[in-house]
Amino acid sequence: MKKLGKFLGLLSLLFLLVACNKESKTEGLSSDNSDKKVKIGIVQMSEHVALDRSEKGFEEEIKKEFPDAEIILKNASGDVTLIPSIVSAFQGQKCDLIYAIATPAAQGAKNIVKDIPIVFSAVTDPVSAGLVKDLEKPEGNITGVSDYISIKMQLENFLELFPQTKNIGVLFSTNEVNSKYQIEELKKACQNLSIGVKEVGVNNINDVSQAMTSFKKDIDAFYALSDNLVASSAKVISERLIENKIPSFAAEEGPVENGILLSNGVDYLDLGRKAGEMAVQILKGSPVKDIPVYFSTESSKVCNENSGKKLNLENLDQVLKDARLIK
Repeated sequence: MKKLGKFLGLLSLLFLLVACNKESKTEGLSSDNSDKKVKIGIVQMSEHVALDRSEKGFEEEIKKEFPDAEIILKNASGDVTLIPSIVSAFQGQKCDLIYAIATPAAQGAKNIVKDIPIVFSAVTDPVSAGLVKDLEKPEGNITGVSDYISIKMQLENFLELFPQTKNIGVLFSTNEVNSKYQIEELKKACQNLSIGVKEVGVNNINDVSQAMTSFKKDIDAFYALSDNLVASSAKVISERLIENKIPSFAAEEGPVENGILLSNGVDYLDLGRKAGEMAVQILKGSPVKDIPVYFSTESSKVCNENSGKKLNLENLDQVLKDARLIK
């Protein structure tokens, strides 16, 4: 019996050590590994202004605290089927943390990786995307930064400049949960103001030009969602809008740099920095569950002056007032 008791005691100790080792992995570097070189895998859904800034801001913050950090950046180039292999490779490379930029990237990372902390960004609604259930106390190994901004606020600001707006067009990717959430919010805001919403879904970037052509007779304004396909197609979208003298506004400033008229939205560079701060906390040992999902409360007005001129706006001075100008 004594031998059996000793054996069971040793077995219990072994299980405890294994559990502690697993917990230290999902909650960052342990104190014994504090001098270890940090390795971070970044999976970015596609290449466009907003996501590029999210990556840049994140890397800036990481390098402040871990100057020698090894950062492995992989871009899926808009192909969601590449996400599983990318994050699986990060596991094989024994990354200490994964940074997932955009909803499909975050969903793919969460579905596959259970033993490495994940920080996401450029996700509008983390709950409906299935990333977390509790924004204040994220369960599991994932938390991050939302790019949500009040569509109602943006719409009201736009209508102050274009009060005659009756119908708003919105293009969206049929593959993004983020987009569906934003469209429903836009519809609610427009319904209260007796404004119609015409929505067109597209599967890929090749369908954008034709989809925009279908809008021209039915809308007098356009809203560019925080949508990866829309962001990647902003130049084509803005060209079609300018041809038909249709003013536009965007959820964030990236599309404004590519021709959309204006935005009163979030700064993705700042959101990336915030995600970097959260990653540093985790890498230093803070449990993921103690780091709530972050929502920005700040917005900034940005206008494309050249697009305003091409639209021949009578109130151009008013549109550009108090805005950071992109020429």
